[in-house]
Amino acid sequence: MATGEGGSKGILVAARHGEREDYIQRDAGENWIATADRPWDPPLSSAGHQQVRELGRRVARSLVEHGLPAVSVVYASPLLRCCQTAAGAILGLEVEAGRTDVAAAPLQIRIEHGIVESLCEKWYRSWSLPGADGTWGYCPAKPIVEGGSVWDVDVATLHPKAREPAHELFLSPTEMEAILRHTTCGEAIQSRSTDIVNASYTNSAVPLTDEFCWGRFESRKMQLARAKTLADTLAARHPTETILLVSHGSPVTHIFEVVSGKDWTVHGVCGYASFSTYQHESDEKTKVCWKEAIVINNSTHKLDENSAEYKSGH
Repeated sequence: MATGEGGSKGILVAARHGEREDYIQRDAGENWIATADRPWDPPLSSAGHQQVRELGRRVARSLVEHGLPAVSVVYASPLLRCCQTAAGAILGLEVEAGRTDVAAAPLQIRIEHGIVESLCEKWYRSWSLPGADGTWGYCPAKPIVEGGSVWDVDVATLHPKAREPAHELFLSPTEMEAILRHTTCGEAIQSRSTDIVNASYTNSAVPLTDEFCWGRFESRKMQLARAKTLADTLAARHPTETILLVSHGSPVTHIFEVVSGKDWTVHGVCGYASFSTYQHESDEKTKVCWKEAIVINNSTHKLDENSAEYKSGH
């Protein structure tokens, strides 16, 4: 994977978002999905907001430990929990600024469609079926279609947004800025003199050209191809910088697979606010070559295989 001498070197840190509010409510016997205006887009829980600030501090300290440059660019999935995670991580990075030489210019979030959640049937089932409660691959206890299997779906009963192209479900940078600044991320974001979201970043490195929707799902092969294109494109765009990507459990492990060439089980299931760090080099022809991972699945805790955190990160 390594290149010869003289190539430029860059770093990619891929992190999973923090704890989700819908899972907290579900496990308490409630259903956040049932009354949400945007059931496909749950926010972080209160504990999640704490996790992601610590994520920023952990990433900063890890980079220092390995003698690597500080984060200078932040990308996040267009879903709210990832943008909230990125905002919190930026605050954590700034706390460590005196010890890690964080870039002088304030960090901003670039909303990148190429690192959105896997747009597979399990994702759609988690929020669009009657009774769905956020569970990945949700299956009702009783058949929805009379006389059928519990896995059968009556398309007429789906949430109407499930039949729209997935990219139309995402908030714009301006809408995301308003939510992060005024409703979810606390005084530290509200008091910033500059926007936390980069409103000028509107052309994704990997735009969703396929109009995924219910019945037109993203296959695993497509997901891996998206991860590979995204990793190589951003590495070529930032050949000497340290990038922080904030995404979801599946895309984070897909990135590991495509840059390492190893099975995802070597990485393992992503816990909330876990991260991995990769180094890449570019030769004189700007070809990106990935080296051995520096950090793999750094987490603050051991996962319970029966937990929602484990099952959703699988």
